Amino acid sequence: GLNAFCGYGIAIWTASFMIRSYQMPTGELGTWLAAIIGLGGAASVFLGGMLADRLAPRDQRWYTWVPCIAGFVAVPFMAAVYLVDGPYLALGMSIIPGLLFQTYLGNTIATTHAIVGPRMRATASALLFLVINIIGLGAGPYTVGLVSDLLAPTLGSESLRYAMLYVLPPVMTWSAVHFWLAGRSLREDLAAAPA
Repeated sequence: GLNAFCGYGIAIWTASFMIRSYQMPTGELGTWLAAIIGLGGAASVFLGGMLADRLAPRDQRWYTWVPCIAGFVAVPFMAAVYLVDGPYLALGMSIIPGLLFQTYLGNTIATTHAIVGPRMRATASALLFLVINIIGLGAGPYTVGLVSDLLAPTLGSESLRYAMLYVLPPVMTWSAVHFWLAGRSLREDLAAAPA
């Protein structure tokens, strides 16, 4: 859910941030964001799952470690997006998080299915996506917008930049910590899973 919080927060607000802070033309911006968020996200889901599947035969905790490491690596680049001066540098910095953000998705689904066993997979998937969407789509964009509104009286048009900086990197760090914590008991959880 916390990765989705960041992902939806970025997907919903990045265009507004780039337009407000850099007056970037919408046509050009749309092309950049389609490549970074769209193609980067698709590659991230696929490569994150493929990497975990390759490493998991040695240690099943890689299903949580891959998104954990990806999250920690993404955080400084996320922060840099909002701290650099210039639209192309900001977009360039966003490529790394764009390629790392969605590594959690395939791994989370696979781990959820492995833990609950075959008879509960549909229910577990439904609950997983309910939580991902409530936290991600429900809370992510709302929180960034709320913080931006609270900062607007003092920061004006730059309030969105700082709202994204203050909210998204800390939440991604929090997400990475939770993936690390989940990995601590994953072997035992998988061993206890129904067949």
